[in-house]
Amino acid sequence: MRQIFGFWYALFLVGLLFLLSLARMNDGALLILSFDGDAIHMAQIVLRMVEGHIPHEDFRTPLGVMAFLPMVWLVNAGAGVGAAFAYAPVFIGFVLLPAIYWVGISRLSPSGAIAFGAVVLVSLLGLVHGGTDATVAASMYYNNWCWAVAAVIAVMTCLPSTRVARLATVFEPIILGCMMGFLVLTKATFAVFLLPAVVVALLASGQMRLVLSAVGVSVVFMGAMTLPFGVIGYWQGYIGDLLFVSQSAARAQPGDAMAVMVLRPAQIVGVLGLVAGFVLLRQARDSIGSLVFLLLGVGWILISHQNWQNDPHWLIVAGLILIGLARDVVIYNRFGWPVQTALRTVAVVFFAAGVPLWVTQLQSLMVHNGLNGAGFSASLSDPRHDDLRFRAVAGGPYSVATPHLGLVAEPRSPRVFEGLALPDCQKSNGLVAELVQTGAALDGFSQTHGTQVLYADWVNALWLFSKTEPLQGGAPWYYGGTTGFENAQYLIVPKCPMGQAVRDLILTAIENKDGLQPTFVDETPLFFLYEMGR
Repeated sequence: MRQIFGFWYALFLVGLLFLLSLARMNDGALLILSFDGDAIHMAQIVLRMVEGHIPHEDFRTPLGVMAFLPMVWLVNAGAGVGAAFAYAPVFIGFVLLPAIYWVGISRLSPSGAIAFGAVVLVSLLGLVHGGTDATVAASMYYNNWCWAVAAVIAVMTCLPSTRVARLATVFEPIILGCMMGFLVLTKATFAVFLLPAVVVALLASGQMRLVLSAVGVSVVFMGAMTLPFGVIGYWQGYIGDLLFVSQSAARAQPGDAMAVMVLRPAQIVGVLGLVAGFVLLRQARDSIGSLVFLLLGVGWILISHQNWQNDPHWLIVAGLILIGLARDVVIYNRFGWPVQTALRTVAVVFFAAGVPLWVTQLQSLMVHNGLNGAGFSASLSDPRHDDLRFRAVAGGPYSVATPHLGLVAEPRSPRVFEGLALPDCQKSNGLVAELVQTGAALDGFSQTHGTQVLYADWVNALWLFSKTEPLQGGAPWYYGGTTGFENAQYLIVPKCPMGQAVRDLILTAIENKDGLQPTFVDETPLFFLYEMGR
């Protein structure tokens, strides 16, 4: 029976990956409905790396190189940046498929293996980071990748294998080492917060050889991936960027405070489930399993805290692990409850709490597949990347927020920069439309052609929409500080930025930095143009 299931499980995984892959493109294009800034952030880093720019040296980012390399490889192979983004996780899925298959058949029941495969693949290929809106976005796609890989790691290391296979002694260290290396080189917090549970689980089960082998594989993997960027220099820059962003006033904490997060409705059921699972495993006299489950829970919560919107993508995986740990439990607790039944009940609670988020990610693919491409248009100035399209750039929605003078008790003084008062305005959408028009207006100033321009807002991406160049040393997404500002030849101050507070941070940093002397050049309906003197 198990062997028959293994065959059908393989077909299920391949078929599901194929079906989900089809929805990642719509008539040859990737159609973005929301979080436009995140798609632009992704595109500019990928295209900068294609041009030979080195992460953490030529630009600042807290993300590792594996968050972009799969797309860079596809663009170098001839794909547009839209297709590269669409098919990069498909490529990762094919590489990950043997690991998903092995973990499913060796650690889970048939129904659990099917649920596990579906959770991992939908998380990997979903076109939204989470939330509750059925939309299409490129926002935090790297979190999706990491949650999928982290699920495989958690189930593989925390549940004992029910199959004895000689190849497993070779295969599992390779799986674990490469996947942990992938997490470190994509978003390091996933690896850091999962590591205690993984190490305790393996050492407690006497798998020291697996730990040592996986460490060796991980080092080789990370060395090979960073070799083209200068291994030592790359790691120095990566760690430096991680430390800088962790202390950044602009982006140190992307979501709620920890106490607020764990008490939110989306989290509290999961947190209570973790406590109940830990207590019940202690009652089952599984001291190692309870400790590992507790460490996993703490790691999952810390990871969620470091991700914007704090979505708990770990809930269904927690339920699967709890059912696996309850497999051989035959004890009744002091209240006369069968502990195995109680553990399975908690697992069902995890499933019920986690399904809505999983459905949201699955819906994103269905929504994308059903969109009418006529309502989207290419925006980047390079026609090779017309397969990345945004909704109704021309004449599309554009929302701004300005204070209502009749409702403001104490109107604040306008922000003044170099003698000019800036409008008290912030837009909530319409970023791409403004960047397109700003780029066109900027190209009207011939002196800016081929120069490096600093855009005083969250996303510094005008070079994708104009005849300017990327800012050497700058950050595609602003994290604070003045890195790269000394290379800017011109400064664009938008009249209505996406982040008014961020615009103020940038302008204050310029005012406080010696050697930067902005000189007013001209004004358009969208922005003020300054030349950056030295």
